[in-house]
Amino acid sequence: MKKKKNETIIRYRKPVHINIGIIVFAFVLIYFLIYLINFLTDKHISIYEVQKGQIMKTTYYTGLVLRSENVTYSDTSGNINYYKKESDKAGHSDLICSIDRDGSISQEITAAGLDGTALSKEELSGIQGIINDYTASQSDIQFYNVYSFKENVNANVQENLYQSALNQLTEQTDSAISNNTFSFVRASDDGILAFYTDGYEDVTPDSFTADMYNPSSYIKNNLKSNLAVSSGQALYKTITDENWYILIPLNAEQVQQYQQEMDDGSDSFIINVIFKKDNCRSYATASLKNYDGQDFIQLNLNSSMIRYISDRYLEVELGSADHEGLKIPNSAVTSKDFLLIPEDYISQGDNSSSRGVLKVDPDKKGDNSVEFVSTDIYYTDSETGFCYVNAADIQPGDQIQKPDSSDRYEVSETGTKEGVYNMNKGYAVFRIIEPITSNEEYTIIQTGTRYGLALYDRIALDGSAVSEGEFAN
Repeated sequence: MKKKKNETIIRYRKPVHINIGIIVFAFVLIYFLIYLINFLTDKHISIYEVQKGQIMKTTYYTGLVLRSENVTYSDTSGNINYYKKESDKAGHSDLICSIDRDGSISQEITAAGLDGTALSKEELSGIQGIINDYTASQSDIQFYNVYSFKENVNANVQENLYQSALNQLTEQTDSAISNNTFSFVRASDDGILAFYTDGYEDVTPDSFTADMYNPSSYIKNNLKSNLAVSSGQALYKTITDENWYILIPLNAEQVQQYQQEMDDGSDSFIINVIFKKDNCRSYATASLKNYDGQDFIQLNLNSSMIRYISDRYLEVELGSADHEGLKIPNSAVTSKDFLLIPEDYISQGDNSSSRGVLKVDPDKKGDNSVEFVSTDIYYTDSETGFCYVNAADIQPGDQIQKPDSSDRYEVSETGTKEGVYNMNKGYAVFRIIEPITSNEEYTIIQTGTRYGLALYDRIALDGSAVSEGEFAN
């Protein structure tokens, strides 16, 4: 048997092949993870683009309404029936009501007013029109209009039924009139009808006193609720003038606010009025009055009087005239501290367009050298003559020298200004603003200011979260 020779087995190793695609994918994945981590951990500055706009500053009040109201009184006693409703227009000699001394005719008219089947097609068509008008304008937000609608429909039904019954009782009424037991009351003046009294009928803006304004104790006497009247008792009143007034008490701050609305030499201004009862908007001529030491604003109106003829006190929203300018969100507004330097100490750098100050630096030997330090100027106050400069460029206690003079000034005074951070260059630069007016969300600022903002500037939406020089991400 032959002896086997020793055999050496060498394992074959495959060459390593580098997959470029995997390497590229790994680099992209690492880059994406680094970017995602930076995105999640870095602070992001939201940007707002400055736009031109306007806002209206509004305040809510309760005002006392005054009108030209003429009250008509009864010259006899008896049961009463009305043939007109509140806010109806009455012409001279239009029938308003009837008074029955023995009550027999009045009882028949009242009974007829309970029978809706007696309405004619024309009368039903008119009532249908009232319902359609209400349905078209109905709003869930203004639910209180349901009660006004109900009263209006009831008044129309009653007016039609009473008038129809009266026409059927012509023979009886003629006989009663001849016997002086029945009488008609007709309008003596043209005007708008109201069927309540409250003691303010003879009050005018000239005769008004501060103690007359008392909404909490106001009492209204509904004349139509009376089934009978006595001689000398009020029957109705007629408003003969479309001009009417609203008086509203003001505090000292509100007086100052409205004084700013007046032009020089004027004692009145135009103001926007929104009536909270139905959100109707109107304009009024406003003036400031003082009654017995209490300040009031008087609103003079010449429209919409008939809409509120049943109201003595009205809740209104007053808005000053629309202010137009650059509109920015209030969240962008912040404040910054500055050093104040006299304007005549500001100098121009050699061969440079930059502005700054000549800072005095003492050396070890006690000699002083003057060095130009460039500094940002944020605002110049024309009244005080001071420039607002960045506190990081110069420190309190530093001495500066006036250009072309040996006069020196020690920096010490500081000031604070409101502004926003401008992000046009990709980093935050503080810009001082000059507010005109503001509301809960926005501020209107002056346009064309020297160191301020311009239309379409990009600013930080949250000014309190940004610092000077911070880059936008």
